[in-house]
Amino acid sequence: MTGEDPKLFEYIFNPSSVAVIGASENDAAAQALLKTKIRDRLFLVNPNYSEVRGKRCYRSILGVENQIDYAVLRVAAAVVPRAIEECIQKGVKVAQIYTAGFSETGIPERVEMERKIREMARGKIRLIGPNCLGVYCPRSGQSIAAESSEEEGGVGVVSQSGSVAESLSYFGKTKNLKFSKVVSYGNAIDLDAPDFLEYLADDPETKIIALYIEGPKDAPRLKAALNKAAGRKPVIAIKGGMTEQGMRAASSHTGSMAATPETWRALFKQAGALQAESFEEMVNTLMAFVHSPIPRGNTLSIITSSGGFSVIQTDLCLRAGMEVPRFTEETLDSLRRLVPIAGTSIGNPIDAWPVFSRVSGSGNLADVIQVVAEDRNIHSLVFHFDQFRYLRRGLGSKIGAHMKVLIDLIIKGCRYAREVIGKPVMICVVLDPHHDDEEERKYSLMIQRALVENGFPVYSNLDATIRALANLYRFNARLGRE
Repeated sequence: MTGEDPKLFEYIFNPSSVAVIGASENDAAAQALLKTKIRDRLFLVNPNYSEVRGKRCYRSILGVENQIDYAVLRVAAAVVPRAIEECIQKGVKVAQIYTAGFSETGIPERVEMERKIREMARGKIRLIGPNCLGVYCPRSGQSIAAESSEEEGGVGVVSQSGSVAESLSYFGKTKNLKFSKVVSYGNAIDLDAPDFLEYLADDPETKIIALYIEGPKDAPRLKAALNKAAGRKPVIAIKGGMTEQGMRAASSHTGSMAATPETWRALFKQAGALQAESFEEMVNTLMAFVHSPIPRGNTLSIITSSGGFSVIQTDLCLRAGMEVPRFTEETLDSLRRLVPIAGTSIGNPIDAWPVFSRVSGSGNLADVIQVVAEDRNIHSLVFHFDQFRYLRRGLGSKIGAHMKVLIDLIIKGCRYAREVIGKPVMICVVLDPHHDDEEERKYSLMIQRALVENGFPVYSNLDATIRALANLYRFNARLGRE
């Protein structure tokens, strides 16, 4: 690890004190930190204020009575060198430079300013950034956004982009993802992706790592750190700038130099990291890892209510490297006793639309899910719900009571598959965001929330669902456990 001080990452993720230099009434960093448990160890600095949001504001960090471990610099680029000098005088351990406008601009004077800051700091203070949001750690109260959840979890994030780090931090509330440590490191004039990857690889609180990178300062070190991290934990990686135009955008964003797409794909594959093609795929894959057991193989069953779409779904699976095999004869015999013959299909995928209307007695949806889960040919289940309009047509005013019972049955069957049989269950609840049927939105969201609260990964389309499951299987294949 780069830091000579063994406590370096304690200063970053669990600081005894934090200062925001350049704090103001509208400052996002101060707002975020004032909401967390770190508030009583937070010191605000700005000569233009005596108080910010009810908290004392110092004219200079040199006037703060306490020792400062971690400082956030929210000042103009031209003022950063002086702020760094004062941090060094004060004995600050780590300075995070939020400010943009350095090497990423391509302007020679700004590139030179960044170089001088790096030289000024060498051996005296460690730097994160510039051009970054910094650190989010729910356990300590470090935060990058006022909306971030304070719940702790096992997802660690290393992101060159502040927007990616901030967006991920929101999902503690919306996607049931909880985080151990998140860092946005920007232009990386000192601490870089390999430093944080090596740390998270050893961190017992981090169970899975998400990586967003645009370009490394030291490619061999990145390769070694990625090998270490992916050798110990699942690593989901996105390389920003995999096209000619994307590489140009990466250069203007963080000043990164990008290798060829083929080089990056080879790097991730050799290290054993799972490469995601989009931010959405990264989030979906994280959800799968956090909320599902790892499948023992690449076969799956899709439980749906649509015969036509089941053909499309099978094609999606095959393109993703998954198989949709026949059920065993024992499973088929059991399904014949549960699912009416007319207009249905008890093959795989299973089109069991009448069962969605049956919520009392045996032969209900929970029974169907349980039978499929017990099939020895099936390693994972995908449950697809797109039935509301059909159910409402038949049930009318009784739809509300019916949906509540149906949701309980879905949860019962899916929990049996996951907790008793030990198989992953991916959920797809289809809801068109542009659809103006408020009742349909209401009940679709009700299903989603109930399943999320029970710890299931829930997706809005089948393509995303199957890709996330395929990534789970790819990790299993990498471990050679099949």
